Amino acid sequence: MESDAEIVRQVLDGDANAYERLLRRHAPRVFEAVGRRVPAADVPAVAQDVFLAAYRSLGAYGQRNPFDHWLLRIARRRCCDYWRARGRREGRFAESLDADERAELDRVMAATAREQQRESEAREESISLVQKALASLDAEDRAMMEAVYFEEAPLKDVAAGFGWSLAKTKMRALRARRALRGILEQWRRGGKESA
Repeated sequence: MESDAEIVRQVLDGDANAYERLLRRHAPRVFEAVGRRVPAADVPAVAQDVFLAAYRSLGAYGQRNPFDHWLLRIARRRCCDYWRARGRREGRFAESLDADERAELDRVMAATAREQQRESEAREESISLVQKALASLDAEDRAMMEAVYFEEAPLKDVAAGFGWSLAKTKMRALRARRALRGILEQWRRGGKESA
């Protein structure tokens, strides 16, 4: 099974049709993410905008983080753009508030923004740590874990992609998870966080 990075390379090398494979692979998560943030009637248009924006900026994808994380960041930005545009069309809610209500709204929004920033930083740190731990595994185990956990591929598809039996794939996934857990636990105890 092709990794997202391989497909991205094919698109960047001129195979525009390869992008369709990324669309099929990631459309459910994008539609789900957009569906939580915008009205149902507008989900298809915003999701399409996400995929167009991703295609246009594919050259900027640095592969430091999994492709779906990068794509979901674009989805969040497009949802924010949607609400900004809608706010301009429908007028400003804040203009109808008195000074005390505005101050309270500002306080709540600032607290929410700080909390979202902390959560985002913690998520990015966790992703970075897991990526470092994955680099400690052999190439096949690393590719298998990325397919199962980052690409959310079914184990039977992963097994077929590697030419393994389902039982062998399950066993390797179990061993790789244990190895990752051990690496992360060692780092947590201060053994080699800089690896």
